[in-house]
Amino acid sequence: MSEDILRADKRLRTLTLIVLAIAVVLALLGMAWFRHWLQDIGNLPGTDLLIVRLRHMIALAVTGSGVCLALLAWYSARVGSRAIRAQQWPLPGARVIRDTPYRRGPAAIRLGRQLQAGSIVLLVLALATAAISWRMLAQT
Repeated sequence: MSEDILRADKRLRTLTLIVLAIAVVLALLGMAWFRHWLQDIGNLPGTDLLIVRLRHMIALAVTGSGVCLALLAWYSARVGSRAIRAQQWPLPGARVIRDTPYRRGPAAIRLGRQLQAGSIVLLVLALATAAISWRMLAQT
C-alpha cells in the first residue's frame, strides 16, 4: 500500500465498539424506563395531566436533540476550519478507525468547506428544534 495512507488505530477501533455497545444498552434501558413511565402515567385519572406530562417529555427530548445538533454543528465547523488551515485530511495528529488515504491541497479544502456547510445545516436544524421545543412548552 502507499505511504500516503493513515493506518487504522486498533485501540481506537476497540474503544469505539465498546462505547457504541454501552450506548445501545443505555438506549434500551431508556426505552424500557420510558415505557414503564408511560404505563404508570396512563393509569392516572383524567387525560389533561397525561397530555401536559407527555408534552413536557417530548419537549425535553426535542431540546436534547437540539443541543446535540448544536454541538455537532460547532464541532463540524471547527474541524472544517482546521482542515482548510492545514490543507490536509485527516488532520495532523488524528487517529482513525480504518485505513484512510490522505487528501491534501484542494481536495482537503473542499472537504473542509463541505464540513462547514454541513455545520450551517446542523445549526439551522438545532434552531428549528429549539423553536419547536419552545412552542410546545409555551402551549402548556
